[in-house]
Amino acid sequence: MTAMGAPALGEPEGISLERLSGDWLTRGRDGLLTAFAPAEGAVLRWTQRGAGWTGPDRLPAAGLLPRLTVAQGADGYIHLVGMRPAGSGDGVELVHAVQFQTGRPLLGWDVIGHPNKDPRWTGNPVAVVDGEGRLCVALRNGGSGVSCRTQGPRGGWGRWQDLGGYGVQESLAAAVDSAGLVELFVPDHKKITRYTQEKPGAPFALADRLEMHAVPGTLSALATASGSVSVFFVDDDGVVQVWAPQRDPLPRPLTRAVGTGPLHLAPLLIEGYPCTVLAQETGEGSEVAFAAYPAENEEAGAWWTSTSTGAATGTDGPMPLALQEHGDGGLIAMALIGDGVPMATRQKTAAGGFALGRWKPLV
Repeated sequence: MTAMGAPALGEPEGISLERLSGDWLTRGRDGLLTAFAPAEGAVLRWTQRGAGWTGPDRLPAAGLLPRLTVAQGADGYIHLVGMRPAGSGDGVELVHAVQFQTGRPLLGWDVIGHPNKDPRWTGNPVAVVDGEGRLCVALRNGGSGVSCRTQGPRGGWGRWQDLGGYGVQESLAAAVDSAGLVELFVPDHKKITRYTQEKPGAPFALADRLEMHAVPGTLSALATASGSVSVFFVDDDGVVQVWAPQRDPLPRPLTRAVGTGPLHLAPLLIEGYPCTVLAQETGEGSEVAFAAYPAENEEAGAWWTSTSTGAATGTDGPMPLALQEHGDGGLIAMALIGDGVPMATRQKTAAGGFALGRWKPLV
């Protein structure tokens, strides 16, 4: 498996585990779950059917490189953002496809392009769908700042907007607040910058700066119980910090991190109370740790419980994880292990509290 960097056009067939991001485990309006993963020249898809699963279905996409970012809007539509070769040499462009209903064919692929005239790989995009169903895509550009592009009200794409910046990390974070507006969080080597919109589809404007360094790759954003957006990250002391500018101008420490990889988040009702669930790979072989705490009450703290997925040790890059509310209630967590085998664990809702069952392969 190649290291993160410019995409290698001659990569072997199969899933590149470190190249899957966003909400790749989704739940349709029918309550059924779908999981996606990238492959060379295709997208792989697993679909829930009743109590079981089908797949992987191979959805061909000529020239698609094994990088994939997934976003889902309130309308249930699933947006896939991938990359394919463009121009000469190692140039790339972003492309986009949509799944409107569970198990149905993809519509697309249409071209999003790249913010640079010399369109080389500059970082994985972050993708989010606003309250009116517009997809917004942002990524680090060739000048080490950040650029974004948003769909128009009738499809198509607006112009790339250059938000400036310097020394931006590869991984950005974004979420949609209760008003349907996108908030974008951009980390660099010494701070996190927040950009917001005045209305859906509007250009982004600088809103706040937090003078704190985030460990690269740990940022994740979520709209919490009040509808405001919180961004979670690991600081240089290994502490999970929660910054919610609409609630408090300063970040709040939550708990110590159990690893250095991405923080994965989900809102969840636990015994009728709004809570936030976190998951992080521990770095100890195949372990994933989970924690839950009352939403927006960081002072309560959170305590981790480790689980083992059964993955072989020594995998290259972070293990892709995804959290989603199950159609039958409770949380489901999914991981792609080893050579891309999906494993899942479900919350034991009958037991009360927040307890998870054993990790099992999809069947």
